[in-house]
Amino acid sequence: MTKVWAYVFIDTVNPGPKRVVREVRVLPGVIRADALLGTPDVIAIVEGTDLAEMDAVIDRIAELEGVLDTDSKVARWID
Repeated sequence: MTKVWAYVFIDTVNPGPKRVVREVRVLPGVIRADALLGTPDVIAIVEGTDLAEMDAVIDRIAELEGVLDTDSKVARWID
């Protein structure tokens, strides 16, 4: 089954990135989440079986306390 995935760039309140990273990492559909130095504060890789499922994961991230904004870039593998 082909999955769709995206990079999600997350801006947070300060202090807050450390807590947000921990909360993002446990969400279903999140492959990886890391804190960054600079802007954005956090980057996550999310996936779903289709765009709607992937968007639902991104919506859950945006609803977390301390998240100010998200910017998502859908990605695709190129051989």
